[in-house]
Amino acid sequence: MEIQMKMPDLATTGSDVRLVRWLVSPGQIVKRGQPLVEIETEKAVSSVESIATGLLKEVRVLPGGMVSAGQAIAVFEVATTLPAAADRISESAASSLGAVPMVLPHYKRAFLLSLYERMVLIREFEERVRFLFLEGTMAGTIHQCQGQEATAVGVCSALRANDWITSTFRGHGHALAKGLSPQELLDELFGATTGCCKGRGGSMHVGNMDQGMVPGIAIVAGGIPLAAGMALAFKMQNSSQVVACFFGDGAVAEGAFHEGINMAALWKLPVIFVCENNLYGASTHISKVMKNTRISDRAAVYGFRGQTVDGNDVVAVFEATRHAAADCRAGNGPVLLELLTYRRIGHSRRDPCHYQPAAEREAWLSRDPLLRFATCLEQQAAISAAELAEIKARVDHRIDEAVQNAKKAPLPAVEALYEGVFG
Repeated sequence: MEIQMKMPDLATTGSDVRLVRWLVSPGQIVKRGQPLVEIETEKAVSSVESIATGLLKEVRVLPGGMVSAGQAIAVFEVATTLPAAADRISESAASSLGAVPMVLPHYKRAFLLSLYERMVLIREFEERVRFLFLEGTMAGTIHQCQGQEATAVGVCSALRANDWITSTFRGHGHALAKGLSPQELLDELFGATTGCCKGRGGSMHVGNMDQGMVPGIAIVAGGIPLAAGMALAFKMQNSSQVVACFFGDGAVAEGAFHEGINMAALWKLPVIFVCENNLYGASTHISKVMKNTRISDRAAVYGFRGQTVDGNDVVAVFEATRHAAADCRAGNGPVLLELLTYRRIGHSRRDPCHYQPAAEREAWLSRDPLLRFATCLEQQAAISAAELAEIKARVDHRIDEAVQNAKKAPLPAVEALYEGVFG
């Protein structure tokens, strides 16, 4: 069967891009996800991955040629339909984990497996979305969280059902960890009325108030004062609820961060400030914007507790969040959790990620949260590789169904354009 690969929309201005060179020659076998071609946009030279595993039969644009989004650039000969993106998890060797060993407290097997399944769900959801974009099936922009699964799952698993979270433009993982379904998220990304925000929010604003998740706020640090306000409401209502507020290391440089945590400290509000420190604010390394790069130290200045945690260890994140939530419910005020992690992909869909040094990237990828946890489950919880493979297959099937349904989901009518708009 022949499959055409079209150029995804990688130019920030919608302009054509220049094809620099092919990394694979016609007649060679290519794997899905393998860098296929280099292109040059107005921002940088980057590579585009193959959407299929098979024989590269034909290239349709020569080096130096200009390419428009949606234009066919290559033809593949494949024996079957596109393989699931989930296969990418098992491609990495577990021999180079090289991190501080994870230690499992005496949790029930069912709980440990539920943590693993949610992490796999996030990784595979993000990988599928990435290829839907590369295939030209999904429009819009994406900011993804591959590599940060343990932060979302660890935090949300420690919350009660009636606790709330605020999120960012990189919110797919937070949403899935908080209980939103892959179906409502994919429907949202396809712009359907059945999406979690009725197709109006898109990738950067996912959420569901019925699940305790405020739709993502794309303004950097914008969720911090909102979370403090929500926590103030809970305190005034004598509620035991807490708010977990996700933000990145780049948000620490914003005034809203300092104003929000200061208010929460003064009034001893039940809010957990969760900084997902992946070392980069967009493309700028944390060391270039702050002298003291230990973000949890900021809490002491405002008079409350801060803690730095291995954000690639889902159990460590769960334990830290559980204790932080207990502090909040006891009336001790906010807690700042700095979760050290690393994103495996660029800041956004158009980011080639060239700013991550090779040695740094290799070291962090060797500490992949999924591989570490899987190894720990096999070695310390007597959970077999077959059980983990069954989870992966179940997740694959669930996402397959959700993608097919999302492609057929109803789009909003033109007449609905002004619904929900305040004028």
